[in-house]
Amino acid sequence: MSAKSMLPYRNGVEDARYPPPLASHEDVVKDPLLFWDTLRSFHSALGTKFMVPVIGGKELNLHVLYVEVTKKGGYDKVVTEKKWREVSSVFNFSPTTTSASYALRKHYFSYLHHYEKLYFFKLQGPLLASAAEK
Repeated sequence: MSAKSMLPYRNGVEDARYPPPLASHEDVVKDPLLFWDTLRSFHSALGTKFMVPVIGGKELNLHVLYVEVTKKGGYDKVVTEKKWREVSSVFNFSPTTTSASYALRKHYFSYLHHYEKLYFFKLQGPLLASAAEK
């Protein structure tokens, strides 16, 4: 394996490539079941762990999170424009869940960032780092 082909990555994925998409962005936005199927297949293809995160004692709806973030232009744009609080407002978290914005950002990066690169931005080839995380 050449040094050029190695791509060190924060979430433990090294030398990984985006698998072919199984549906269009528009289709996964419209169909939550298709979204979940493609998300699980995506993580399986990369060999990454996948489990539904919990915030404030409730399972996080990753489909809603993906739709909201991509509506705003994607992860990097939401980070740059500091829109996580806006994104978190659609979830109606309890006022006692004070770190919801941070938790959403963390979970999005862990579970949806590369999925977004493939389905929303239609990237192919090696996994790419986020400009917002550098």
